[in-house]
Amino acid sequence: MSNSNNTVIMNLVANATATNACNAAHTPMEHMRDAVNAQAKKGAGSSVALTEQALCGLVVLRANDAKDALSKVLNKAANIHLPDRLQSAENGDYCARWMTPDEWLLSCPINQAFELETSLRSEVDGHIAVVNVSGGFSVFKLSGADARNVLRKSSVYDVNPENFPEGKVVNTLLAKSQVTLRALADDAFEIIVRRSFADYVWLWLQRAGSEYDIQLSLLDS
Repeated sequence: MSNSNNTVIMNLVANATATNACNAAHTPMEHMRDAVNAQAKKGAGSSVALTEQALCGLVVLRANDAKDALSKVLNKAANIHLPDRLQSAENGDYCARWMTPDEWLLSCPINQAFELETSLRSEVDGHIAVVNVSGGFSVFKLSGADARNVLRKSSVYDVNPENFPEGKVVNTLLAKSQVTLRALADDAFEIIVRRSFADYVWLWLQRAGSEYDIQLSLLDS
């Protein structure tokens, strides 16, 4: 724990050199890993795949008058700027998503989250909020030719390509859970869901994709 600009900051990620497995950081779906991967299908007829992404850092950024200053420092650290309304900005493992007029959700390598958080706090000259929420969410990827059809059954948001092109981000409902949905390349979608709803959304998508012989997999934490 450290203190920067009168704000207490805690690094919540286990030391990378730790040998005790109990101290390791895991994704919200870790408890289902063995069962899901043991039943993973690789049938030629599948047109949808659902994967929980590896653990990443997630940082909420908020700014009003200091938006430009925050964007400048973020560009220096990750080579991306804060995106405009309903858009995202991506560079390698870093991605910023527009959430509200004064809020963005930034993802980064998990081992960089603490350093990025502290650098933004210390280098931005202005009133901002930087909150590390890495442990509170799960990130899914839904892909394949029928991925949009699965979303059409699951969400009220119009995911047709002309309304939801690559790079667009929306906060919407998937079944009964609030999610952040981002359109990726090649008929793929990123779904960010709160940890407490991860199982629910996973099982919902699993059932919604069953008619397309959905493939399931969990990446290593």
